[in-house]
Amino acid sequence: MNILKTLLDLCLFQAKPQDLPADGRLVVATTVAAIVTNILTHRAAGQIPMVIAMSAAQVLVFGFAIWVALRWKSHSERYQQTIAAIFGTSALLQLAAWPVVGWLHQVKDSPDVSMPMTLLFALSIWVLAIAVFVMKNALDLGTGLSFLITIGCQVFTLIVVFMLFGQIG
Repeated sequence: MNILKTLLDLCLFQAKPQDLPADGRLVVATTVAAIVTNILTHRAAGQIPMVIAMSAAQVLVFGFAIWVALRWKSHSERYQQTIAAIFGTSALLQLAAWPVVGWLHQVKDSPDVSMPMTLLFALSIWVLAIAVFVMKNALDLGTGLSFLITIGCQVFTLIVVFMLFGQIG
């Protein structure tokens, strides 16, 4: 429960990634949680095997990109806490997005689409802000450079997923 509280506090910018334990089991648990919640929120977008493969690829490639960024700043010892923070908070916010995505699919062909789209956009910005906050703390950099590195990791992930699957889910 302490870990869940820390992840929730991270979502509210009241904790830092270093507040999480450097534990391989936590990395595995948050990685699996990120993949599963990604599958849950995107399962209606396509065939389940493709959604599973793309979700796993996105998480693994993003994790690799974060490792490269940490290694670049000579902070690879912070990898477990950083990845647990990013994947754990991402999983929590994807759970929050899950009913909104369902709502969006129900109203996608009607004029009532603006509210779920706005909520999903807001959740996406929140996820990005948390990732930047985590990277700022993990890399000991300013917010601007942390933002650019986070965006760079995400763009790298999208390019690799596009190259692997020919589409971006």
